[in-house]
Amino acid sequence: MKNKSAKKLRIQYVISCFLIYFISVSCNQSIEPKINNSIQNLIEKYPQLTAEKKSEKSKEFKFVKSVREGEFNIEIQLYSQPEGYKNRNHILVFINGKKQIYAMPLFNSKYRDYWEFSFDKLLQNVPKTNTTFTNQLNSGIDELINNSDRRKSNKRYTLINEMLTSVLNCKRIEEKDSSSVLHTLRGSYDIPDENIDSAKIRLRKNYELMKREWHPEEFSYNYNCYFDETNARVYQIENLGNKFKIKTYRMDYGFHYINL
Repeated sequence: MKNKSAKKLRIQYVISCFLIYFISVSCNQSIEPKINNSIQNLIEKYPQLTAEKKSEKSKEFKFVKSVREGEFNIEIQLYSQPEGYKNRNHILVFINGKKQIYAMPLFNSKYRDYWEFSFDKLLQNVPKTNTTFTNQLNSGIDELINNSDRRKSNKRYTLINEMLTSVLNCKRIEEKDSSSVLHTLRGSYDIPDENIDSAKIRLRKNYELMKREWHPEEFSYNYNCYFDETNARVYQIENLGNKFKIKTYRMDYGFHYINL
């Protein structure tokens, strides 16, 4: 009798696993067209995303990774242009528990109006995006999380924190990281040449500005600055009540080898 019961339980377990897998696959397949449509609409709205296009727009951005936050059931997906593109752009896709979707651009750093870099001028011959990282993020939060939701404040902070740490692999900056922030300057071939001494001065100004408020009271024991080493940017979160402001600091400089 015990063997029959154990066998029955194993069969039920296999069937349960199959059903869970089948439902998961079915849900992903049903939402994939909505995701692709959202990405395509974003590209049409912001043609700068494919300014250096090499292929058909709909196939240019490749899925990179997906992160799901369990407590509030929020999924964040990252799509990127392949390695080797000049001025690579990325796209973030947010999906809430109701399968509502919001896609937003993650432009490269030459689009300085988008990032609102401190101590930086706009580059000539670079078309404006007419939007900002902060505006895009706040719009996405308002679209996916109802204002009537009592946990909206916690949900939006969780969404931003997951986006920065889990999706973009940013490192939270503390006092012990001061030296790293002050001496990390990434050379970039995608922007005009800059004077290295001027770039170091900008780095010092960045540091002095960000450290004034990188440990605000509303963040309790946490710090509000995140270092995105891959994209050579630092993001600083400011809580403005019903909205967030993201201050962004550029950590790269234009550098090109001279062929003799």
